[in-house]
Amino acid sequence: MEAVLKRAPAGARIIDLGAGGRQISPNVICVDFIPFPHTGLVADVQRLPLKDGSADVVFATGLLEHVDDDKALLSEIARILKPGGIAHIELPFLQQYHQDPIDCRRLTVEGLEREMKRYGLETVKAGFHIGPTVTILTLLTYYGALLFEGKSKVSRAISTGVFFLLSALFYPFKYLDRFLKGKRSAHRLAFGVFCTSRKAPV
Repeated sequence: MEAVLKRAPAGARIIDLGAGGRQISPNVICVDFIPFPHTGLVADVQRLPLKDGSADVVFATGLLEHVDDDKALLSEIARILKPGGIAHIELPFLQQYHQDPIDCRRLTVEGLEREMKRYGLETVKAGFHIGPTVTILTLLTYYGALLFEGKSKVSRAISTGVFFLLSALFYPFKYLDRFLKGKRSAHRLAFGVFCTSRKAPV
């Protein structure tokens, strides 16, 4: 995301869709359906109350998997972007199910590129931003917690405790992804993927 922000021209209008409570830069307009402290526009990201060609850069990270209509979202991103504008999207590939409030889809790097291309967004750069080690460690953590899951308060407490214990124990190993990111086949086990695309100039 920092690399994309650096590409933005001075005075660029930057939109962060599904921003949650974050604000990645003071000049970014944060859009969400919940009025968090930094939310500048409360709206449905599938039907944005923004003019055509009104944005220089659009971010949608950890959002595409959580919308009901992914085609509507991508169409809206393409619509509000100026010709030559940049769209940056991140979503899971092998991340576990996580509803917020729903969780509907996963894409490969190639799949994300193809989806964006359908809306006139040509790839500038694509790949994975969270690697294979995180995939394995996260699956093991959730699996460990699942083994102790039950209906009683005690079993729920133990399951939660196991989850946090394994998370802490495994945490240092995530740095192995710095070594693995250069491997040709690392994308096959990626936790999350991204695509930075440009809308064709007129």
